[in-house]
Amino acid sequence: MFVDTLKQCGTTEIHSLMQGVLDLCRANEKSGQEFGRLLLRWAAFQRKMLAFMEGYDLLLSPVFPTPAIEHGATSDYEIFRGFSYTMLHNLTGWPAGVIRYGSSPEGLPVGIQLAARPFHDHVLLAVMQYLEGSLD
Repeated sequence: MFVDTLKQCGTTEIHSLMQGVLDLCRANEKSGQEFGRLLLRWAAFQRKMLAFMEGYDLLLSPVFPTPAIEHGATSDYEIFRGFSYTMLHNLTGWPAGVIRYGSSPEGLPVGIQLAARPFHDHVLLAVMQYLEGSLD
């Protein structure tokens, strides 16, 4: 069904990482009960993260563990592992954004990522605007 949706949107090629996820899902079809348990674990993770954020307005983190990688310069596994900083906010659903902080000695971009609590987009955008202005 997901692949059909992608095709309807005009996607002609599926990235190898996404294809691996799709293949894994097909090979391990989950029952409704197992899927329900997964959703409960996800909700528990979100609650723990929200409790962690009680004392903070924003999280500041790298975007990737290294400067930007050149296209095709590394394996899919290394790229996937590097997205661990951004996946956190995909799982929480929190507003997050990235700004360029500088460049590596090789001229590759280095970014910083900010994330705010749910419904605090205004805080995130204000701090990002301030940082962008001060980094020029």
